[in-house]
Amino acid sequence: MADRRALAQGGVRAIGGLVGIGIAAAVIAGATLLPLSGFAIDAPSKTVHPVPADQQRVCPGPVLALAADAGQASQPSAIGRFSPVYGTDGPDTQTRNLKPDASTESADQAPLALTATTPQGATRPPLFAGAQVQSVSSQDLAGLAAASCGEASADSWLVAGATTLGQTSLVLLSNPTSVDATVNLDIYTETGRVAAPGATGILVPAGAQKVVPLAGLAPSATAPVVHVSTTGGAVVATMQQSFEQGIDPRGVELAGPTGAPSQVQTISGVTINSLAAVTAAQSAEAVSVEFPTVRVFVPGTQDAQITVGAVGETGTAAGNSYAQTVKAGNVAEIPLDHLKDGNFDVTVRSNVPVVAAVRTSVIGTKTRDFAWFVSSPPITDSQLVAVPPGPGARVHFANAADKDVKVKIQPASGAPIPLTVPAEGGTGAVVPSGRYTITGGDGLVVSVSFIGDGQTSAFAVSPAGPLAAAIEVYPH
Repeated sequence: MADRRALAQGGVRAIGGLVGIGIAAAVIAGATLLPLSGFAIDAPSKTVHPVPADQQRVCPGPVLALAADAGQASQPSAIGRFSPVYGTDGPDTQTRNLKPDASTESADQAPLALTATTPQGATRPPLFAGAQVQSVSSQDLAGLAAASCGEASADSWLVAGATTLGQTSLVLLSNPTSVDATVNLDIYTETGRVAAPGATGILVPAGAQKVVPLAGLAPSATAPVVHVSTTGGAVVATMQQSFEQGIDPRGVELAGPTGAPSQVQTISGVTINSLAAVTAAQSAEAVSVEFPTVRVFVPGTQDAQITVGAVGETGTAAGNSYAQTVKAGNVAEIPLDHLKDGNFDVTVRSNVPVVAAVRTSVIGTKTRDFAWFVSSPPITDSQLVAVPPGPGARVHFANAADKDVKVKIQPASGAPIPLTVPAEGGTGAVVPSGRYTITGGDGLVVSVSFIGDGQTSAFAVSPAGPLAAAIEVYPH
């Protein structure tokens, strides 16, 4: 009897255990399969809008000459004085001269550093621009040299210069920062990369300029391209090139950095003048030196299939197109033949990233000169442009979009100049010296050129670099 009772009790316990296990399994399955209402706690955060840092620009300074002192053939000397135009659409601009690397006769023969401060409580930084121009006439140097006052950068490309017979090229490195900059120059030519030990570890002190003669690093280079990279402080890099044929000066130019490597490079406002005289003056010594030419460099490891299109601005005859294969790591020059006098927008398209610039020349009644036109990124909706005093100053606009763009050029005083920039085309306007606010130009590529009797020069208009962006802050 006792055994039966014990057996019955054991069965009840077993059945109860199985029921408990079943209930637990159902609860777990329900928790897994049934949707539950979500519950989460986000980390507390706050969006902070920092005050933009001061904006800085540097005008490269006066034209320099080598061997002015026979005892110091490599020592540069400043020639004459440059004329700058600069300012903002609001606060005043502070100025200071950088310590020059060249011998000078006065304190103003030095690079000019410009600073614009964002006013307290302002919702945006002020529009800011500067540019300079200088007309040179000496026994060895003659011509017009204009340049934009640029922002310091840790990485830039100079597509200009030459070190063949009669050509002198100087790399000007201006450091407006409070930190010394160590600069490396990677030099490429028509034969590939140049092995130049002296091109690395160049010290540019804070608040100073360093001048590097290119011939000492890349002698007899017909078409050099210089990649400027820095550590520490940033620099404004400029190429000064001068040309002397025999004992006759043939021009001088200050060329700023061109656009970073890209598959599309747009060069606005290429000015061709007195082309018939330039063509007639070609000789065995000067061929491909004065003729309009596109210089292209392929920085990668794959050959580039290049297409160059030249489209005439409003009022200029139709342009032309050109195609060529450029070897990786090499520099090539593509002549812009079959063009006429006028203003052109030149677009370089490639299957791989490239850098590019255009060189043109002019022959006047007594003098000759040349200019470099570099590519630049599109401007934003509002842009300030500084136009220094020079002959035939003209602001150019290139429009790569498929719709016309209406822009307004507003001088500091006086009536605005309205312009319609045609789709996939360009236009421009002759303007006197001064500062101009361009509105409605978002996406346009802009430049300024000068043309006179035996004088020419140009510089690109680049948008300001980013100053400050909103930051998401997560406090403890």
